[in-house]
Amino acid sequence: MTMRALLIHDYSGPTALRVDQAAVPEPGPGEVRIRVRAAGLNNSDLQSTYGTYRVGHQGLPHILGQEAAGEVDAVGPGVTSLAPGMRVVGHVNGAFAEQVIGPETELLKLPDPVSFEVAASLPIAYLTASLALVHKAKLQPDEWVLVHPGSGGVGSAAIQLAKLLGGRVIATTGRAAKRDHLLKLGADYAIDYSSQNVVSEVGKITGEMGIQVALDGGGKVTFPDCLGTIANNGCIVSFGYTTGMDAALPFAKLIGRNVTLHGIALWYNRDYPATLATFSNLILPAVAEGKLKPIIDQTVDLEGVSEALVRMAERRLKGKIVVVLS
Repeated sequence: MTMRALLIHDYSGPTALRVDQAAVPEPGPGEVRIRVRAAGLNNSDLQSTYGTYRVGHQGLPHILGQEAAGEVDAVGPGVTSLAPGMRVVGHVNGAFAEQVIGPETELLKLPDPVSFEVAASLPIAYLTASLALVHKAKLQPDEWVLVHPGSGGVGSAAIQLAKLLGGRVIATTGRAAKRDHLLKLGADYAIDYSSQNVVSEVGKITGEMGIQVALDGGGKVTFPDCLGTIANNGCIVSFGYTTGMDAALPFAKLIGRNVTLHGIALWYNRDYPATLATFSNLILPAVAEGKLKPIIDQTVDLEGVSEALVRMAERRLKGKIVVVLS
């Protein structure tokens, strides 16, 4: 049997993607096959088209996509918590296809009030935000949080989650037109770092006291601002490098302010199992109850992924792009 899938054939960028026929996968021990209804698009998918991100796959061609929501249609030997017909969401490899295999341990039951499209936008963004804010920074109510930048998938999730946890949020964007968007997400203050000095603006906002938690998603351009605004005994969590990987690390500031610095990658982090539990016990119920409102910038079909990745590369997004499969 075959299915429609989006495959990457070479590492020349988004235009290397083609919708082809691929074999329907069979679940092995501990695995579940999902009929995909929606899948989330991530920066790692963009990197994969250039061969700079190869986690979870080997060689060419292969199917892109790392998060999906849909219905279980088959289970492998030893699977006990899930059964055909159940609605699920979670981390998988090869999500941009009509059917995909995922480990039982990575898939969570999806509450009925949460649509497949919304669910598909959640895993990587909210798992990353949860790992950063809950398990690394251990954010406390009334602490200042800098989300730098705040308009992408993880940034948008972090703003909303930080507010849910009682934090006071300063979010940034590199485009003036996105400042209102950050405020609508719940940020208390929004800074355009293309025209404003982040360190100076944060100083004014906090009365020169600095911030307790900084989330750095940009790397080269954004990390110095995070270090420049952090309060004594503060925590910086670095989760991305969209502006470059060679950020300077001024040890005098790092040591002098007693800063805790975490670099996080979901799949290899010792706190990942606990983060999955947070996703199940906090994030999904909060979404179902309307306490968290994930932002979907655009929905596309398989044929629209290439163009969507170009938009992502141009940093024109306000939230997540979701791939919808019928």
